[in-house]
Amino acid sequence: MISDCSYDYIKHLFFSVIFLFVVQTNGQTYADKKYYLVDSLELSELSEGDKGIISSALTKYHKTNQDSLKLKYINDIIELSWDEKVWTSYNSWMNQYLTNKLSGVTLKVDDITSKNRLLFSYLAATINNKAIITHEAGNYVEALNYYHDCIAIQEQIKDSVLLPEAYNNLGSLYHDIRNYKKAEYFYNKSLQLCEKYNNHRCVAMSLTNLGQILSDRKELDSALFFLEKSLQVRKLSKETYGIGITYDLFGEVYFRKKEYNKALEYFNKSLLLERNHNDYKGVAISLIYLGNVYVKQQDFTQAKKVGKEALVIAKKENALESQVRATKLLRDAYQGEQNWKKAFDTEQFYTKLRDSIQNDKIEESIIIKQTTFDLQQKEKEIELLSAKNDLQRLTLRNNRIVLFIAVLGILLISIIALFTKRVLNKNKEASKLLRQQNEEKQVMMKEIHHRVKNNLQVVNSLLRLQSKEVKDAKVLEMFKNTQRRVLSMAKLHENMYSTENLKLINVKKHLSGLISDIIDSYGLGKDINIQLNIIDEEFSIKTLLPLSLIVNEVITNSLKHAFINKQEGNVSLELKKNNKEDFEMIIGDDGVGFHPLDESSGLGTKLINIFSRQLNGTIRLLKKEGAFYELKFKVDHEIEKQRNTMF
Repeated sequence: MISDCSYDYIKHLFFSVIFLFVVQTNGQTYADKKYYLVDSLELSELSEGDKGIISSALTKYHKTNQDSLKLKYINDIIELSWDEKVWTSYNSWMNQYLTNKLSGVTLKVDDITSKNRLLFSYLAATINNKAIITHEAGNYVEALNYYHDCIAIQEQIKDSVLLPEAYNNLGSLYHDIRNYKKAEYFYNKSLQLCEKYNNHRCVAMSLTNLGQILSDRKELDSALFFLEKSLQVRKLSKETYGIGITYDLFGEVYFRKKEYNKALEYFNKSLLLERNHNDYKGVAISLIYLGNVYVKQQDFTQAKKVGKEALVIAKKENALESQVRATKLLRDAYQGEQNWKKAFDTEQFYTKLRDSIQNDKIEESIIIKQTTFDLQQKEKEIELLSAKNDLQRLTLRNNRIVLFIAVLGILLISIIALFTKRVLNKNKEASKLLRQQNEEKQVMMKEIHHRVKNNLQVVNSLLRLQSKEVKDAKVLEMFKNTQRRVLSMAKLHENMYSTENLKLINVKKHLSGLISDIIDSYGLGKDINIQLNIIDEEFSIKTLLPLSLIVNEVITNSLKHAFINKQEGNVSLELKKNNKEDFEMIIGDDGVGFHPLDESSGLGTKLINIFSRQLNGTIRLLKKEGAFYELKFKVDHEIEKQRNTMF
């Protein structure tokens, strides 16, 4: 006689065999909606793991008549499946089912039954998942609506599991649109609730996200503290996907700290988990991280190997951002090997990919700005709704006073509207025309700077090709110096068309990037520490172009002469404002030192003196260890003039 337990096992096995037989023997492509509940479920493309999850859950689903159990089994598919098409399809089905089931049911905390409380909890979970889907698709306003709907339900039913996760997801939305203050607020709110209700999975997510914000701010030791706490919690809950994310963030922090062996250790750990879970996009990202570390360690063979694999996966997954980063990695590896032919070919491909994604980033920046405005409007609507609820409660207490204020307010608004209507009508067309002209000028200026940058890169490529035919080392060095000057000008125009202002550029951001690019391109193979103390100010191209070329000449000279027979050193730049018009820059290195500029007759020295005069400034050698120069120059109220022309 077969026991009940054995009978259930045999029945489950029978359904699993039928499932596989239908997929493999009959060659069925799409699932039968009557059994599988959802449309367009292509069984032949599912992994064995997802097939097993679906088979097990649906066998139990069709066996029971209890709504709570049916929903539990469908929720198992949503929670356990790694296939985005699978879990999103079942999430949509479950959301529609619960919406119909709870139609007409009022959510009142005191009157709600335990059964309906469970149904509302599942409904909130499906809304949260829809918010995640639209969030990842970049529909931030729609995602915000879903998050608020989800939180409204969870706060009513006091859902201790999903409510802190929803706050964490809301923080992630603000993180993506670069509103770090609100992101940190919701992460901390989530963390407090998670710790209160012992929700370990959510604690780990909140800690990870707080660590990422600190890493972005370059507060690296604090970031490691939060990531270590997150990793401990994730290991206790055995959450492998989250562990992989945390490993990648560890690797990024150690890469920024220049502890490359530790960075390799964590990137490899993350890569192993991503391969095990067939997370191909994650695999491509981890491979690129590894390749960048190999380049820093001058292991160019390994860098090429992982770079090629990452590029293949990125193309297959249609991940354009990863394609750009993988191509840049390969270019750096070829340059490190001095394989100039492949480096040049890869540079052309990289430039093409980067330019295509640059336009997308400009559009994305516009979308984010519009989204930020829309989110602010939505928040104002929510605040207004809350104010209206308060007003209704106040009306119940003192109806006559509120009515009098409302009538008086309407009367005043009407009077004001009559007087202002004519003025607004006259100004409306003029404002529209001015706005249109301003937008057209902005588009034209972006295109001009973009074309200038591209032309300068073409000049650089021609110089590079021509230099390959030069045998004289001195002449070859002259070509390289000219290339660096051209790239410095190209960098400035690239920043011009990437900024929203088009007239002013943040000098701190520009000079920091320029110096980093010069040191990376020089390829000394030495540990050069960059020490920057730059005022947070904005200059026009008239000032920034000669200033950038002076920085290029001095830094290049330092890298060429200052660190002979030394494996490490410091390059520093300090730019400060003495008064309203006068600025002072001190730039140099702590190397072996060399003769003053006015005793040299080289082209670099002549250029520095020319550029100093263009800035109405003076430059001199300081008497201190190493080689440091002091440049004093004026801007002639340039910033104020440029800002005034914008309005």
